[in-house]
Amino acid sequence: MRTPAAAELASSPFDVDRVEAIAARLDLRQPNKEALESIVFETAQHYEIDREPPPFEAVVDIATGVGKTYVLAAAIEYMAADGVRDFAVVTPGRTILEKTVANFSPGHRKSLLPGMEVRPVVVTSDNFATAAMRAVMDDPDAIKLFIFTVQALTKPQTKVGRRTHKFQEGLGEAFYAHLQGLDDLVVFADEHHTYYGPAFSEAIRDLRPRVLIGLTATPHKRTPADQIIYRYPLAAAIAAEL
Repeated sequence: MRTPAAAELASSPFDVDRVEAIAARLDLRQPNKEALESIVFETAQHYEIDREPPPFEAVVDIATGVGKTYVLAAAIEYMAADGVRDFAVVTPGRTILEKTVANFSPGHRKSLLPGMEVRPVVVTSDNFATAAMRAVMDDPDAIKLFIFTVQALTKPQTKVGRRTHKFQEGLGEAFYAHLQGLDDLVVFADEHHTYYGPAFSEAIRDLRPRVLIGLTATPHKRTPADQIIYRYPLAAAIAAEL
């Protein structure tokens, strides 16, 4: 793991002023801003400097309660300004899915949209088959935020999994196949440490995302050390409050 130093930021191929503006709009806490810097710096390093092929895969280790969703919103804001139009959030269950949907729903008391310039359209396994959502998915200018549980992502062994893998006449393909065909897909895996089973690993890599960012407060012990691009552990969070 490395946190980009000021000299590296100044010479890196990403927009430092944009990071500052996003941090101000979303009122990011310092660790959230640093996590955003690490994501955009390391992504740029992978693609624009090292010229590596996709995917770029990394993990942000940030203590519970610090605001992982703010990091997610800030990364969407930054990448959308670079032209990315397809984002996805994978959650471990329905409760976190509903919380994430609320965070990106206009008018909701927990919405982060007032601090964002972009307005992603939330697409879920419950609404993707509607005519309105199909029109959004076909719109190259619309910013899409696909939010679904890991159960919807894995092979069709559950009701929601069957729905996402089933051919949809309006799409001309299955929802899962639609995601596979997106060449700019950025995936955020919330509670990343829970997804180390073979079914998830296969399903997430079959999506062929351009960027895969894991968000967790407790990285899995099998996480490669060089994949953890930012750490803000609980001890640091507690110390900051003293």
